[in-house]
Amino acid sequence: MKILEILKDNQDKFSSARLFMLLVCITTITDWQHAIWTVGTWTPEWQTIGMVLGVLGFKVMQKKAE
Repeated sequence: MKILEILKDNQDKFSSARLFMLLVCITTITDWQHAIWTVGTWTPEWQTIGMVLGVLGFKVMQKKAE
């Protein structure tokens, strides 16, 4: 499996929604790991949780609309 296949939809086109979802998830995981390694604990702000849930919810709604 090629790495870029994750970003393609059913019509074999690149999906900007999938790219955005991937970037938000990678950013959140990076923030989590940075906090764990520097402070020792991670207490996510409500904005971070809302952003991740919003993006994942958007992707679910977009998939139903396709």
